[in-house]
Amino acid sequence: MVIPPRILVRNYISTLLGASAFYLQRVTGVLLLGYLLLHVHTVHMISAGPAAFDRAIDTFRNPLFHLLEIGLLAVVILHGLNGIRIVAIDLGVATRHQRKLFWGLAAVLGLVIFIAGAWPMFMNSVLRR
Repeated sequence: MVIPPRILVRNYISTLLGASAFYLQRVTGVLLLGYLLLHVHTVHMISAGPAAFDRAIDTFRNPLFHLLEIGLLAVVILHGLNGIRIVAIDLGVATRHQRKLFWGLAAVLGLVIFIAGAWPMFMNSVLRR
């Protein structure tokens, strides 16, 4: 028996999308927590004196860290827009349009915001080296 693609997408992909968005929110949250810990550690280096703080900042001037900064932008955008989607669904605003809301916010709006933020970061910090 062959299952028509329309039924396959409606029954399996929609459920998979909800689970993927759930795990995406958790993974991005853990990544943001890791960034927060790194940030607090770097700010703590101020108490060790100007030389220690300058060494830490010199480490972050590496082009690899600038690429990671662009990745951080993507994580923040995904986490924030998926959080808005979850709040809208919890309030009952868009329960019937969960899949459209995910693709509209995370994919389309998120991509536009990411390109608007990542392009200047990439051009000014990564390619300048």
